[in-house]
Amino acid sequence: MTITVFKHVRLIDGTGAKPIERGLLAIENDTIRYAGKSEAWNPPPDADIQEIDLTGRTILPGLIDCHVHIAAECLPDSTLNGPWGWTTLVMLRHAQNTLAAGITTIRDVGGRHHLEFSLRKAAELGWFAAPRMVLAGKLLSITSTGSEWYDGMYREADGVDEVRKAAREQLKAGADLIKVLATGAVLAPGEKPGAAQFELEELRAAVVEAAKVGKIVAAHAHGIEGIRNAVIAGAKTIEHGTYLNQDPRLMERMASEEIFLVPTLKAGFDVIEGDRPGIPDWILEKSKETQADAMLSIRKAYEAGVPIAMGTDAATPYNFHGENAMELYYMSQAGMSAMDCIVASTKNAARALGWQSRLGTLEAGKLADLLIVRKNPLDDLRSLADRGNIEYVFQGGKVVARQFAGTEGIPEALMSGAWVCCR
Repeated sequence: MTITVFKHVRLIDGTGAKPIERGLLAIENDTIRYAGKSEAWNPPPDADIQEIDLTGRTILPGLIDCHVHIAAECLPDSTLNGPWGWTTLVMLRHAQNTLAAGITTIRDVGGRHHLEFSLRKAAELGWFAAPRMVLAGKLLSITSTGSEWYDGMYREADGVDEVRKAAREQLKAGADLIKVLATGAVLAPGEKPGAAQFELEELRAAVVEAAKVGKIVAAHAHGIEGIRNAVIAGAKTIEHGTYLNQDPRLMERMASEEIFLVPTLKAGFDVIEGDRPGIPDWILEKSKETQADAMLSIRKAYEAGVPIAMGTDAATPYNFHGENAMELYYMSQAGMSAMDCIVASTKNAARALGWQSRLGTLEAGKLADLLIVRKNPLDDLRSLADRGNIEYVFQGGKVVARQFAGTEGIPEALMSGAWVCCR
């Protein structure tokens, strides 16, 4: 057997434990064999050991983004239209940019005409490198202006029976979860984010259909009534959760039942900060109206013990795939510790996906999805969004993205057959 050993490295294992300053991580094939203190490593006597010295570097689990839209283009008006062939190329570009930025797994919560399922199939066949993908297919909505604004992303469904049918359609297509709109949206014209949309029984119908095949429901929910409906109905993740701060008892319930909050702060900041030409006034106004509450809700939920999983809402206006890790910095600005921001993007994110036995932490037996960076992210979370800081991205024990600096120290056997560079 051949075991690759990364030595003299700072280990941030994703569990929230204190970093190990001179740690060691060993991988065999696609799996982590050991992660911990160097002195506790006992290599098998018959192993072929390949050592890589990572003095001064930090290694942490590959990051997980629980809320993306890989088919969208980050356009100023947030629309999704145009030829399907173009969308397929856009998805490929987004997938590679995201992977090169250290995001080794994504959860897409609204694609386009199910094109994302073909993208995933091609990636799994090894045609190109891409993040691991958890897919929702089309999101379920009441009759809405959003279905025209986002061609192929919405599946309108009115009434319990229609919701059942719509959910079954997504599951038949290969969906890993069902996404529902429990409230209006910031980025749909004419909708109010605070207003509830699907009624409680409609939401329950989606949850029941998903549960029949062991799947969960993710609920887009800004307003407190919609959040409350989604929690009562049995949704596992609350996307955005903008006005969650209005109901402390609901936060207590989410904490006790391990219902995850996926905040997506980056989407708002990418609209309201900096020079953002072309953004419609109605998007700008709604973003400004909601951002302070979104920040407050994270702080209150964090204090209440609600599990938080990282999500970015890429690709809303100027919210580019590949810049995902800035979400960690924004979460810290809302009051989370730097370490808990990393946990939200690794261990908690894997739990939200139901993949905690496979991903999310540097532990023996888990897949070797790794991020190797030059700087200690606990000193500055923004460094995780700096492409120049990322040296290597491993997925399943193989290098899938790297800097142009060369492959010195990385055995050829570890290079994936399909990899991307970060520039």
